[in-house]
Amino acid sequence: MSPMSETLFAKACRGVPVDSVPVWLMRQAGRYMPEYQRLRDKGDFLTICQDPALASQATLEAVEYLGVDAAIIFSDIMLPAAAMGLNLEFSPGPRIEPAVQSDAAVRSLKTIDPERDLGFVLEAIRRTRSALPTDKSLIGFVGAPLTLSGYMVEGAPTPLWLRLKGMLSATPDRAHAMLARVADAVAAHAAAQVKAGCDAIQLFDTTAGDLAEEHLIEFAFRYARDVIEQLKPLGVPIIYFARRIGAHLDLAADLGADVLGLDWTVSVANARRIVGDRVALMGNLDPAVLLTDEQTIESEVIRILGEADGMNGFVFNLGHGVLPATPPAHARHLVEVVHAHGRRP
Repeated sequence: MSPMSETLFAKACRGVPVDSVPVWLMRQAGRYMPEYQRLRDKGDFLTICQDPALASQATLEAVEYLGVDAAIIFSDIMLPAAAMGLNLEFSPGPRIEPAVQSDAAVRSLKTIDPERDLGFVLEAIRRTRSALPTDKSLIGFVGAPLTLSGYMVEGAPTPLWLRLKGMLSATPDRAHAMLARVADAVAAHAAAQVKAGCDAIQLFDTTAGDLAEEHLIEFAFRYARDVIEQLKPLGVPIIYFARRIGAHLDLAADLGADVLGLDWTVSVANARRIVGDRVALMGNLDPAVLLTDEQTIESEVIRILGEADGMNGFVFNLGHGVLPATPPAHARHLVEVVHAHGRRP
């Protein structure tokens, strides 16, 4: 094990008893922070992702301001799509033109070489790890195959995912061929992030909960498990996070991840009753709470900590990413409350 495997965060991910609940926030380095807005003066979002110095700076400034127990590298789940040969831009959200909507388009997807195609992410990780205190973990991340494929098929974010769902129902062979290619790409990218210095990996599968149960199992969970199995030999904690899968937590707990991220639609206590001790849990404050006031934030944080009281294997987080309108001081207050009230004997 590397020295980082003994951080507070890493221990909690492995279910080892800790004396304080660790905390970090999804999208903790982002638009809500003035420091990030100043970086935007130097380039757009994709430029920052592709500049190791700027990406590392964004990552580190968020950790320093918030006082969290783990950093997550500033990057985006869409970058492997560009490495696979697709045209990617952000305006402001991700757009792929043309979208992947034929068997020929699936066959044309390239096999990625992470060092060659995504070396800027790896260099940002190396820079960040060298500057990050050794008691702080550094989390890498990828989009899970279903979610990344959804963006590639749709061409842009959509609330309904009609083209994706149409592919899963009408052309399942094409869907499996695409998901297999994407799974290999994101697994290679995630493994390279670990080798560059990340001591944990998160799979974001935010689209999975929009699927019917049979498609969730066949197309989302199956290929998420494939990626997890490829990453397991690296020996770092693996986090699986998907929204709106409260009815399927029992299945999600069997994917092989070490940590199951929860959105705010299921309580930590109920999730623990469902999954037992098979996985650690992470979550799950509604990000909207950060738009209220410090007293409300403190009350809600203490409530969730109470649900997790006596529970080994718990990491405090939001149930999704920090909202752009969040006052930065509110995010920092959340972290302070967790550290003040999350101490364990």
